[in-house]
Formats: sequence, structure tokens, C-alpha cells
Amino acid sequence: MDRLAAAAERADRLGPMLGTFLHRFPIDDPGPDGPLRGTLVGVKDVVAVAGAPSTCQSAVHDATWWADRDATVVARLRAAGATIVGKTTMAEHALSRPDPDATFPVPRNPWDPHRWTGGSSCGSANGIPAGFFDAGVGTDSNGSIRIPAALCGVTGLKPTQGLLPAAGVRPLARSVETAGPLARTARECARLLAVMADRPAELSRPPLADLTGVRVGVPGDLVRYAAALTDETGAAFEAALDELRAAGAEVVDVPFDEAFPLFAAQLVTMLVEAFEVHGPQLRARWADYGRPFRWNVALGGVLPAETYLRAQRVRGWGADALRARLRDVDVIATPAWPSAAPRYDDQASLQTISFLPSIWSAVGFPALALPMGADGDGLPLSLQLAAAPGRDFELAAVADVYQRRTGWHEREPKLDVVTDLAPVCAPEVPADSVDPVRRERLARAFGELGVPLADSDLDQVTMTWSKVEALAGVLPDLPVDVAPIGVGSLDR
Repeated sequence: MDRLAAAAERADRLGPMLGTFLHRFPIDDPGPDGPLRGTLVGVKDVVAVAGAPSTCQSAVHDATWWADRDATVVARLRAAGATIVGKTTMAEHALSRPDPDATFPVPRNPWDPHRWTGGSSCGSANGIPAGFFDAGVGTDSNGSIRIPAALCGVTGLKPTQGLLPAAGVRPLARSVETAGPLARTARECARLLAVMADRPAELSRPPLADLTGVRVGVPGDLVRYAAALTDETGAAFEAALDELRAAGAEVVDVPFDEAFPLFAAQLVTMLVEAFEVHGPQLRARWADYGRPFRWNVALGGVLPAETYLRAQRVRGWGADALRARLRDVDVIATPAWPSAAPRYDDQASLQTISFLPSIWSAVGFPALALPMGADGDGLPLSLQLAAAPGRDFELAAVADVYQRRTGWHEREPKLDVVTDLAPVCAPEVPADSVDPVRRERLARAFGELGVPLADSDLDQVTMTWSKVEALAGVLPDLPVDVAPIGVGSLDR
């Protein structure tokens, strides 16, 4: 059986269980000549591909949007010889967890189908270790490339904000999102990125022999005391740092006082900008959206404009501080996620959020997740490396040295069809956990917005709002002359 037929056979047999595809294309040839000839690519369903609608895994979508056209990044991949094998599953409109009542496929982890893939580029990640395709196209607004890469044991690269064209990519939060590649290795991600960014010279960039002269910054206190790592993740991270040292890198401690303000700024930005995109449809078709998505995005409509503007100043302040720090080190290393993939029937673990990926989305810097180990059950653990804006390919080169010295990216899951899959937990609202005063205040606010929340929706939104309010309170009150990130911060 040739390679194309083998990939198709595996997708036929295992794809429905893993919930990888929303639409598949026939694979009848390896593609035209080019640097990516023969590379099979799955594309997240928020990115336009000619011949299939972009549903964003939602009942609320415009079937005529970008119809019968490729997004610019997809067109460039095709022109370089890549073969698009299908549109892949995702979190609804690229945000939140699966809704157990939804009719779309549930994306599952190839290392254990009872577990989540991470979101939101779910199928673009899980199809790679499953052998359905070689690489994926995802999008990342808050870790949505890096989290599924981390939990599925592959490599995912969030590029510098603005490096890739957004044409043909349906927006969620315009100032923080970007398309980007997933693959087994950092070197493969860099090749895909070179094509997607129309940087042909990067295809011939020579690999680094070692990491002599490379300085790796580690925010030690942040990782040790604030990141809530499992013991296994912490041990794997220390082993990864030892491997970087053995490759010649100098590992130094760096401060990261901006982490929690940036985490808060990122959340506020994403929610407000997502409501700007979806507000009209939330008013008109509230019940047609999945519950986790609508509960989160609705909050963007009641966040004050002052809070949003403060978040933009925090993003600009944080970007400037990190840019200065990255003049002294080449990359900053942390774990990509604090643990291995959670089970779908473990509601508490499914609710985990982490600042580790968010901080780099907030400032628009490139960040890359790559395998660094496994827990006691063999589930992947992941390293995150980040660099200054515009240093995407240098970042991938550092990761490539690490991967040539380790074999974590070469591991493959032992897959077979599982029929008794763990169900996705339904969200629960403890009866005594809703503040009645806050609930009434939100009910009035949503009434003024024209968003039709049912009582059960309001209970859940009230619980989530209390967390958002607390996090927004972390935003420092910076002087008004601090430039927001949208005013030249990334290119200073």
C-alpha cells in the first residue's frame, strides 16, 4: 500500500473515532512540484479551502463566506506542492471547550481517546500522530495552536502577529489571532511557515550545529510557584533545560513580572473582540451557538470600554518590557501546558486554564510548543520556546537542535478503534455558587445589550463573570501616555 493510500485507510478506520475531519478531499496524487510536494495537510475549519464550507464547527456560520476560494496561506501551500486532505475539527469559532449536546464530531486525543486534544486547533493536531496527514494549519488567539500541539505530542508554531496574511481566515479576535503550522518537528513547521509567509529564502536556512552562544531565559520563580505544574511536567522541563545546556546553550534566570497582567489583558482583549464579531448573531441566534462558546463570548459585551483600553496599554507595556528582555536572551523557555491531556469525564481538569500560552498571544511574539517528555501513562508533555517578534525562524532553529538530540517528537501512539469512549462532561453550576447581586446586575446588562439569556445561561455566565472580573482587576492602571499595542508597539 503506497503512502497516500495508507493515510486514507487510517483516516477511514480511525478518523471517526478521533473526530478529526469535518470534510475530506480525495487524495489521488502527491501534488505539483515544489518544496512541499507530497506533504499531506489538514486545515482547521476556520480557514477557507476551495470545495468545502468553513463552518467553524458551529451551526451559526455563513456558507457563502469565501466560497470556492482558498485562503491565501492555503493557496501558497498548494502552489508549493502540498496536498490538502480535509477540513479539520475545532472548538466552536476557535474558542472554548466542546459542548456535549452539539452534533459535530468530538475531537479526541490519539494517545488516549478518552482525553481531550486541547483547543482550538483540535483536528489539525490529532491527525498528525494518527497518521492521517503530515502537517496541519491552525489558528492561535490564546494558545490554540500550541495547546493542542502540546497535548497531542506534536510541534506547533504561533508566528509573529502579522507575519501571515489573514485573508480567508475567519476572525475571532482580530488583534491577537494568527494562522500557523503544526507538524512533527520544528524544522517541518519552519518549512511550512516559510511557504505560508512567502519567505522562500528561509527554505534554505542551514540548521544550527549546536546552541553555542545561545542564551535561554527561564522565569524560574514563575514556573516553580505560579504555573501549577504537575510533578511530571516540572521534572520533564528540568530535563529539557539540561538538554539545552548539553547542546551548548547558556540557561539564565529572567524576571517575568508582566505575566499575570498580560494574561488578564489577553483574556479581556479576546472576549471583547470576539463579541464585536459575534454580537449581532448572539442577539439573533443565541440558542444556536454551543453553550461554552456563548457563555464566554457574551461576557465581551459587558466588559467596559475603559477595561479594554487599559488592556491594550498593558499589552504595549508588556511587549516593550519583553522586547528589552529578549535583547539579553535569545529565547524564553517555559512548559507549554502545566499537565498532560485531561479526560473528557473529568470536569475539573477540563476547566484548567493557564497563562503559559496566553502571554505570548498578548504581545504577538512567536512561540513554539514541542514535545519534551511523557507522563507515567505515556501522555505527551510539552516545552514552549518564545522569541522576539520577527525571529520566528531563529526560534525554530533552536527548537530543531533540541529535537535532533531527543526523540520525544518521534514517538507514535498505538491506536485502535475504541467504542466505549468517555463522554464529554456537561457543564454544571452548583446551586449555591451564584452571587444573586452579580446575577441581577448581569441580567440588566444583557437585557440592555439585547442578548437573550435563559436562567440557566445566566447562572453559568455569572459564575464565569466573577472569574473575569477578578482577572481584569489584575490589570495595572498605567499612565495614559503608555502606547497601546496597536500603536506601533510591535515594530518599535
